[in-house]
Amino acid sequence: MGLFDELKSAATGALYQAGENAAQTALNAALQNVGGLQGVLDHLHAGGLSPLVASWASGQGQPISVDQLKAALPMDRISQIAAQLGLSPDQALAALSEHLPAIVGQAKG
Repeated sequence: MGLFDELKSAATGALYQAGENAAQTALNAALQNVGGLQGVLDHLHAGGLSPLVASWASGQGQPISVDQLKAALPMDRISQIAAQLGLSPDQALAALSEHLPAIVGQAKG
């Protein structure tokens, strides 16, 4: 791999990380505006997803599916999060699925 390829790879990685951080920040802010992260976690615990939440807090970050989120969260909460993010409910669930483990890991870490 040449120098140009290494620089390109490093730049791509930095942009990806910046995008991930921005997405997590926006999602975390949206959650705070609709009852907070703990409110979402309470729904996940009540929905039988405590082992997943525990994995996030311990840094293992097991994935959560959109279907698991849809089953655990009330539709009004999903709609509120979607509205805060300016996304459709399905897009908001996809964002939660992708970023929630890292957000919880950072909050608990």
